[in-house]
Amino acid sequence: MTFMFEYQEVVRKPNPMATINPLARGQGKTVNLRDRVIKLQENYSWNKAVQEWQRSHKKFDLNRLPKVAMVKLGDIVIDVDVQRELDEKHCATKIINTAVFDEALLQTLQCIKNPQGQFISIDGQHTASSIAGLISEGLIPGADDWRQFEFPVQYIETDNMAFARRAFSILNGKGKKKQSAYQQLRNSVFIVRIDKDTSDEEDVSLERKVSIAEEHDCYPVEVNSKLGKYPGTFSNIATFKTLNEGELELACWWHNKYFHYTSLHVSTFFILRDIGRGFTSAKLDFSEKLFEELAALIQTLFVDLSQYQESVAEAYRLWSEKRYGYTVAWNDDAYSTALLQLYQKFGGEEKLPLAMLDRFDDLVKFFDEDVLSLAD
Repeated sequence: MTFMFEYQEVVRKPNPMATINPLARGQGKTVNLRDRVIKLQENYSWNKAVQEWQRSHKKFDLNRLPKVAMVKLGDIVIDVDVQRELDEKHCATKIINTAVFDEALLQTLQCIKNPQGQFISIDGQHTASSIAGLISEGLIPGADDWRQFEFPVQYIETDNMAFARRAFSILNGKGKKKQSAYQQLRNSVFIVRIDKDTSDEEDVSLERKVSIAEEHDCYPVEVNSKLGKYPGTFSNIATFKTLNEGELELACWWHNKYFHYTSLHVSTFFILRDIGRGFTSAKLDFSEKLFEELAALIQTLFVDLSQYQESVAEAYRLWSEKRYGYTVAWNDDAYSTALLQLYQKFGGEEKLPLAMLDRFDDLVKFFDEDVLSLAD
């Protein structure tokens, strides 16, 4: 039995992302705050929130604004019921690590000031402790006593410790808009491409990976971005970062050659990563013939990787229930194993790593009968 399917070429059209790719270059512009105010005023959610302020007669209390002062470190106390335990390793490896330490990047301490005049730290104890520790080691010129060393503090006057507890949650993520994985990636890419700064190997590595993707018409974008409708785009940055350059090159090449008309499905990364590692471990060569036949199989049986993902997830669920009596948590290795088992079932003749085929024994039998019957 020879392999049953042939890949059908799809007409390649110009990809708009080649022109509008946000990572290709920075916008090179600044905007003033007026631009942002206008954006707020045009936003439905903002206007709804404003209406709630008006309905509830809420007013902005100027007396509640935080104040800023230079405060002696010796005057700051830490409420252990508000803040977490000191992480000494964090201070050593994240704050004063000589590879990354920069005084200009130290953040102000966040405190409340009670009626007794005490400054109670609600955020920044690791920064304060690290500075005090450096002074104790004689590493800050002109500072002999950390207790007398003044450091910028933002504070609000209150005797309400419940406020302090809620503030700690907000300052440590509960109410803060964190940078997304895409934004962090964009920062690294722009540091290299725009600022020409190659001092951080991680930034350099990430920019190199983005360049590899771009060479194959593949583009990282933000989750739920309007750009996600274009071919070659993908938003799973975490998985993208785990691939080495060779695996990434293989995955983006395969997508661009055979599925250039769709967005890049995350399963592509897992499939090509596992094939690369599996064939290398088994000391087997993987040919372009194999990659084309795998693409033909997906195109014929599932149309694209998105529908393949749905089918293999259901097959995996049925397989785990039959084998173990309950649904086992999804394992990304199933993408490549199922695909190679299907390839073998439909007459594929290329030599495959047995370790990959055996990983989920007989998983192929749990695909939809309409799919499997085509092999008969």
